[in-house]
Amino acid sequence: MKRKALGKGIQSLIPQAPPSEKLAEVDISRIKPSPYQPRRRFDQDKLEELATSIRNSGIIQPVVLAKDPDGNYTLIAGERRWRAAQLAEMTRIPAVFRDLPEEKKAEYALIENIQRQDLNPVEEALAYRNLLDLYQLTQEDLSIRLGKKRSSISNMLRILRLPEEVLAAVEDGQLSLGHAKILSGISDNDYLLKLAREIWKKGLTVRGLESRLKKTTKSTVSTKKTDVFLQDGEERLSKKLGTGVKIKGNATRGSIVIQYHSKEQLISLFESLIQR
Repeated sequence: MKRKALGKGIQSLIPQAPPSEKLAEVDISRIKPSPYQPRRRFDQDKLEELATSIRNSGIIQPVVLAKDPDGNYTLIAGERRWRAAQLAEMTRIPAVFRDLPEEKKAEYALIENIQRQDLNPVEEALAYRNLLDLYQLTQEDLSIRLGKKRSSISNMLRILRLPEEVLAAVEDGQLSLGHAKILSGISDNDYLLKLAREIWKKGLTVRGLESRLKKTTKSTVSTKKTDVFLQDGEERLSKKLGTGVKIKGNATRGSIVIQYHSKEQLISLFESLIQR
């Protein structure tokens, strides 16, 4: 099912493009993809369709590039067009240029993908995480800027807790976002994987998964009453550190799990903690 586009509030994150920009024809071989591209997979069939369209009608919308010190270019927006143009055996591609600092290149790459195309749930969750990390925002801040409910963002981020095998199945379409949200609430990793494999082998629906969990005699979903103190602690730590935090245990004994999603974020968290 096609998800709704993000709210207009996201426009506040980036400067608006000038009303008119000069186009240039750029050698495709001198362009490299953005290192900030949140899309992890490109559908080959859709790229072939786009390549056919490009052969027949050309490229209507130019890619956006940044000039590199070595005279080459880095993509800011339009990687699908660039890839499809190569499949169409084009040697040059229409482009416009933006002179941006490094952090803005990341910003454009994230927003272009979130707004222009439907990312799969995992890519969308990673894009939210990257925006949170890039701007040191809280989930509440991000929900206001994107025009989305905070609960929607929290639910998307929660699926990143799933094992990589399960995340890969979500990206492949073997598991839906609904499946992922339910599975993310299961604490027993072995049972979680068993259920995930049952879903994609037997075609278990979201409703079927819910019924399966209700009927099971040995519940692996946490049924303990939420500890308000620990929940508040998770929220406060998450806002302070700018990343997901999970407190496991009770008020007298347990552990704190701090999430990170890149080497840079790990270094930043480490430096923040040892300075306290």
